[in-house]
Amino acid sequence: MPLASRSSTAYKLQPIPKPQKAAVSSNTKRTKKTKKNLKNKIVLLVVSVFIVQLFICYRWVALYDLHSKMESQNMALSELQRENEQKTVTIDSMIDCSKVEEYAINQLGMQKIDSNQIVYIHPEHGDSMQKVAKTNPRSSKRSIFGTLSASIGELLEYLK
Repeated sequence: MPLASRSSTAYKLQPIPKPQKAAVSSNTKRTKKTKKNLKNKIVLLVVSVFIVQLFICYRWVALYDLHSKMESQNMALSELQRENEQKTVTIDSMIDCSKVEEYAINQLGMQKIDSNQIVYIHPEHGDSMQKVAKTNPRSSKRSIFGTLSASIGELLEYLK
């Protein structure tokens, strides 16, 4: 839009001076970039802090879970130890000689031995033993009839 001048009655047409945008625009671009970078850094910082806090919370939850499992296992262990002690006492009371004797007399109908029932053995050769070989049923010392009857017996046993 042209400007009017007051020196004459006619308007003089003069162009409106435009501000220089080149110097100002580069400064504004730089400030916008730095503001954007600063905003990105803040967002990144907030996200990283959130992730770290989330990791710490997860660690505490895992520790609590392990602690509760450990407590339940300790309770189960103490109960099993208590049961073991009770069963040990029960077994010890059952092994008592008087209880065994009472059970043998009352339940099984046994009697104590008399002195005339005791027999002492004195081996002539001390504590020794002799190994006796087991005879093979298919030995060649048998007769034909013995071998035949043993074979038929084995066949019948197999067929059962």
